[in-house]
Amino acid sequence: MDTNNLSDSAVKELIQELKNFLKPTTIDIPQLGKYKKEASLVGKRHGIEYKFHVYRGNIQVKYSIHLRFVKNDVHLVRLCINGTKHHNEDGTVVGKNHIHIYKKHNDHIESYAYDLKQFPFDESSELSEGVEKFLSYVNIRERDEKI
Repeated sequence: MDTNNLSDSAVKELIQELKNFLKPTTIDIPQLGKYKKEASLVGKRHGIEYKFHVYRGNIQVKYSIHLRFVKNDVHLVRLCINGTKHHNEDGTVVGKNHIHIYKKHNDHIESYAYDLKQFPFDESSELSEGVEKFLSYVNIRERDEKI
């Protein structure tokens, strides 16, 4: 599968594909302060390698979580909570809480963002809850259970 040229149906398939961490991974999020975690994964069906990344800065309610392809560093999915508004190429604007889903448009990969209303995420969620929902949404399994 060419991660530089995915159809919408291929994107959906990759999001739903079971993914496993390449080595035992503990996600231990402190209540306060900065937090950064990156781990390697692989998709069970297509064998695509991914990086799972979580980041929270000094502002407790602002964080991002993403899953990107190792091969080209392009995001498959990126969740942004309490970030900045995003302006899509088609002129639509989404608020500070949104999700980016890989989208091929006019021969390039667009950083298209969607409002969270149609997704299982909530801007009021703490980082640990957001991570749990994200792991479930992108079907990541097999890790140490500490969150």
